[in-house]
Amino acid sequence: MTEYPMFKVHMDVEAALAELRTVLESGFVNEGVQVSALQRAVAEFLGVKQLVLTNSCTSALTLALKLCGVAPGSEVVTTPMTCVATNTPIDNLGGTVVWADIDPETASIDAGDVERRLTPATRAIMCVAWAGTPCDLDALDTLARRRGVPLIHDAAHAFGATWRGRPLSDFADFTCYSFQAIKHLSCGDGGALICRDPEAFVLARKLKWFGYDRDAHKDERGEWKGQRWSADIEAGEIGFKYNMNNITAAIGLAQMPHLKRILDQHRRNGAAYTEAFRSSTIIRPLRVPEPAVSSYWVYSALVVDETVDRDRLLEALNAEGIAAGLVHVPNDVYTAFGKYGADLPGVRRFADRQISLPCGWWLSEEDCVKIAARVHTLARVA
Repeated sequence: MTEYPMFKVHMDVEAALAELRTVLESGFVNEGVQVSALQRAVAEFLGVKQLVLTNSCTSALTLALKLCGVAPGSEVVTTPMTCVATNTPIDNLGGTVVWADIDPETASIDAGDVERRLTPATRAIMCVAWAGTPCDLDALDTLARRRGVPLIHDAAHAFGATWRGRPLSDFADFTCYSFQAIKHLSCGDGGALICRDPEAFVLARKLKWFGYDRDAHKDERGEWKGQRWSADIEAGEIGFKYNMNNITAAIGLAQMPHLKRILDQHRRNGAAYTEAFRSSTIIRPLRVPEPAVSSYWVYSALVVDETVDRDRLLEALNAEGIAAGLVHVPNDVYTAFGKYGADLPGVRRFADRQISLPCGWWLSEEDCVKIAARVHTLARVA
């Protein structure tokens, strides 16, 4: 039986081993040459500036929330239709989660509902690029600027995605990427925070390393310039231990030459699914906004035939080696978030119909057409 996994890590093993050998033989595995090199490479690939590498996307999100002033007594308007990593940092910083509804045809947060939930205590709006497709960033960025509330874009699924042909970070105050094990670019784990404001960028560099700007006080190799710990850590700037190290950066550097090919195949596969489902009365592709270019981390779609048992369909697909599933469920179903109640009909409508199919570089367009055909066949008996 042919297996079609949902995720498969791309790894240029020989290149990664060579990069790792360089790090290990140097005797310096902390933040240094390889981190600096990866930071430049990622920023150049995305066409951005003011990028801070972190040890995870969760850390990047935490930094963004901290920079927005999230603390006890504050609120963040966010989506529950995401990985819990989007929202756990809000609670961990003492903030209050305020759920906003989503458009059930896109899985993206609804800008109109966001505005209805803003209060004087709101310190940030959090949006998520579901499955690699950006939200309506025109509406969200306009709303955030008009109301004076920072916009944080969790783009963990969306490395390489664009809006109006420009980087996603042009349309948010803070944009966070993931280099975790199953993402387009994998460092084993890692992340990046892009700050639109230069002052926020300087502070982010401090907060990722206890409140001390090591980038300003160490050379590219990570060696101290001048007296150690000579600069002050100012009040209100006590930070975290969120920096990336040379080992994870070395793994990431080995993947950089393959990124365009990886993203191109994800997009070709996404297009193959969309064409296969275009006239379907069973499966409807999610709507991709016209200004968006998705990175298709997975292919997310909706079971629209109400006679089809979605869960039985997923079981049948998995039994044939097709790793279909639900990559995330609404966060508000977890007991930990039970104190943050809200009426969210769009979330419920989407969550009850969603499925995700493998879409990655390890598949061909022909594979995706075959998977789509099996979805149709198995749905008729599910």
